[in-house]
Amino acid sequence: MRRPVSGAVTVAETRAGSCPTLSQNERAYRRLKDDIVALRLRPGDALNEAGLCAELGLGRTPVNQALHRLMHEGLVRILPRKGVLVLPLSMDEFAHLIEVRRLTEPPCAALAAARIEPEAVARLEALLAEQPDGLDAILESDRRFHALIAEASGNRVLAEVLAGLHGRSVRFWALSLATGHHLAEVAEEHAVILEALRRRDPEAAAAAMTAHIDSFARTLASRLG
Repeated sequence: MRRPVSGAVTVAETRAGSCPTLSQNERAYRRLKDDIVALRLRPGDALNEAGLCAELGLGRTPVNQALHRLMHEGLVRILPRKGVLVLPLSMDEFAHLIEVRRLTEPPCAALAAARIEPEAVARLEALLAEQPDGLDAILESDRRFHALIAEASGNRVLAEVLAGLHGRSVRFWALSLATGHHLAEVAEEHAVILEALRRRDPEAAAAAMTAHIDSFARTLASRLG
C-alpha cells in the first residue's frame, strides 16, 4: 500500500528538497526522492501517479518526469497501465554496492589526504561539529562529508562516480541509521577519517575509509539478515 507523501508542495516551502526557485519538475523529483531515500515511501510501496499529483500539488507532467528520473536511478519501477512501484531493497544490489565502494572510496580518501588544502580540512571540521537533527539532516550531512572528500581528491571524474554511487546507496544507509548505536559509530569513523586527512596520511585515510565501509556493511547485513 502506498504511504502518503509528506505534505503538498507549495511555493512558500523552503525545507530541504523543495525551494520556490526550483522548477516544478525539479521540485517533484527532489520531494519524491527525499521521501524514498528517507524511507517515508518504503520499498515495495505502490504509487499512483494521479494521487501523487494531488498530494504534491503539481501537474501530471512534472510528476511523470520525476518518476522517470527516479526509474533511471533505480529507485522506482514504472509498470505500464498499472502504476509505479518503489523498488524493494535487494541484498544482491547491496553486496555489489559495497564491492564498488571498497574499490573506489579508499583510493579516493588516499588521494584526498595527499592533495587536501587547509580550507577543505576546515570545512570538514565544521561539518562534523554540526549536530544534524532528524534523518533527512543526517543523510545530507553524510552526503556532504563524502562529497567534500571526493572534491579534495582533485579528480572530478571520480567525484562524479562517487556521487552517483552515494545516490544508489542512500536507502541502505537510511536503514542502517535506524539503529542509534550505528549513528554513534559513524561519528567516530568520520572523526578517524578526518584525522588521517588532517595529517595528510594517504595510507591511514584509505584504511579508515575501508573500516567505515565495512562497519556499514556489517550493520546493514545484520538488519537485513
